[in-house]
Formats: sequence, C-alpha cells, structure tokens
Amino acid sequence: MLKLTLLPEEYLLINDSIVVQLKRVAGGRVDVAIEAPREFPIVRGAVLERNGGKRPDCLAPPSGKKARYYRDQVFRWNDDRERAVRVMKQVLDQLEQDGSRDAAQLLRTQLDRIIPTFWEEDLSAK
Repeated sequence: MLKLTLLPEEYLLINDSIVVQLKRVAGGRVDVAIEAPREFPIVRGAVLERNGGKRPDCLAPPSGKKARYYRDQVFRWNDDRERAVRVMKQVLDQLEQDGSRDAAQLLRTQLDRIIPTFWEEDLSAK
C-alpha cells in the first residue's frame, strides 16, 4: 500500500481519471474531495462494513484501543491553530512596539516551545 502525506489543497491523480484532493484538516477531521467517473463507486468504509461489506485486506485492522487522554494524543495542526499562532505573533509584535520587550520575548519563547519551528516551515512551504 502506498502511503502519502498531503497538505491542504494538495491532490492525488489516479489513473488519469480520479482526482482526490485534501481540502481541510480541522479538529481531528479531514475533508476530502473526490472527482471520479460514475462507473467507479465511492463508498465510505463505515457504510460498506455496516452493509456487510468486507474491510480491504490491505488496511490494518482497527486497533480496538480506547482513545487516550488528550494530553497523550498527537498534536494535530489545523487552520484554526494556524490562525491563532498568527494572531499571537501579531500581539507579540505589538507588545514589543509598545515597550514591553521583555514580556514579549518571554511569551515568544513559550510559543516556540508549543509550536516547533519545523512545523511552521512546513506550513509556509505550501
């Protein structure tokens, strides 16, 4: 099985006739747009299995694990978090201009600990 990582608005082209585009990632959910000829049925996995269909063999079986506590979950980046970081940086810039340079630097250091720089670089590259 091919495994790819996409950023929002990136897409895949399958066999010159099927386009799959990642539209948005927000709150642990992903919006995907699919353009395919009508002769290719597209069925959500949960609907397929609920109607007696078989889970494809190439997929890993469901883990069956309970969801972990929020603090143990992977940090998911989304549009809302990106906007929040931009606003926080604007406020920090304003604090520095208003003469609160030490407080702004302290907050900027804490923000950098929460949002690693390499994530920001990945996002700005899109």
